[in-house]
Amino acid sequence: MAAIYRDLADTYARVSVDHPVNAQYDRPAILRLVAHATERLGDRARISVADIEQPLDLVRTGSIDVVVASLVMHNLEDWPPLLAELHRCMTPNGAQVFSVHHPITGWNRSDKSDYHRTELVREDWDWDGHLVTATMYRRPMSVIFGQLREGGFSIDVVDEPLPESLPLDMDPRMRVALTTTPVFLFVRAHREGPRATHGQ
Repeated sequence: MAAIYRDLADTYARVSVDHPVNAQYDRPAILRLVAHATERLGDRARISVADIEQPLDLVRTGSIDVVVASLVMHNLEDWPPLLAELHRCMTPNGAQVFSVHHPITGWNRSDKSDYHRTELVREDWDWDGHLVTATMYRRPMSVIFGQLREGGFSIDVVDEPLPESLPLDMDPRMRVALTTTPVFLFVRAHREGPRATHGQ
């Protein structure tokens, strides 16, 4: 997936600006969950971009108020190491806001042999004429929230929103999908005190 986003970065950037899944569904839902932080901090907020595949060694312990990961975390097979680093880097009661492909969406793209496992699933996308086969990890709801709790986070908001509005000329199949099925899952979780040891 990193290679796809790297090699087709310009195409993705152009398509995602106005694509209904991004513009009317994911982006508004994410912004609703982080708006209070923006309002509180205003121009004092400093925004940084991190590569989640790299260690966050340069990030000072307890220095981040809000972490936003829009449609990122389902690209990772193993969450506990990332959650441990986020817990270290975040301020007390700091928030992480993220969206992932909904477990039901992932289940529908799996072979449906075992709901309880974390598995790699595939989905075909059309990026402005470029056919892209995307891969992502589907995990059950209990794993999503269990690993957040084990990582020292309390769940504040769980959302399965409807799009705010949709263009009249969009693909009818996409309209049905976005208005009748849970495509993405949105979560806001707050950092708690000392991190629990994974597996306890």
